[in-house]
Amino acid sequence: MKPESNSIPSKVRDRYWIESIAPNGTWSPNSGKWLLFIAVGRIDSSWKLIDLETKSGRLGISAKVATAKPNSLAANSRLRLICVYTYDCTDIDDVQRVRSRLRKIGFVKKTPYKTDSATREGKYTKHGDKKIALFFE
Repeated sequence: MKPESNSIPSKVRDRYWIESIAPNGTWSPNSGKWLLFIAVGRIDSSWKLIDLETKSGRLGISAKVATAKPNSLAANSRLRLICVYTYDCTDIDDVQRVRSRLRKIGFVKKTPYKTDSATREGKYTKHGDKKIALFFE
């Protein structure tokens, strides 16, 4: 089955994000996400894998990928961001389970984990904020 063009990050230019939802995903006020910074040339294949893993319930509660639409929050135009969300940053076992699964499927480079509360507070490294990541592994 050929993917629809609206689900291929490099083809989407009318919105900033494409989302994927886990079948039993539950949000909490303490949600957070692993931030995967992927080279533009690898974003479509990386997203295809993350989307499949998320929809199968093997990753977190949801995921999203940056599209080809220019975004002023992007720190590097040669990279695209994939966020893999966990329901609660205080559930360290679940946060680590998701990180372990990401490694198992090939995302082995060190990556930051950021709480959604830090995002809501507008904390971004591009704006000069330091030590935002709760974890970096």
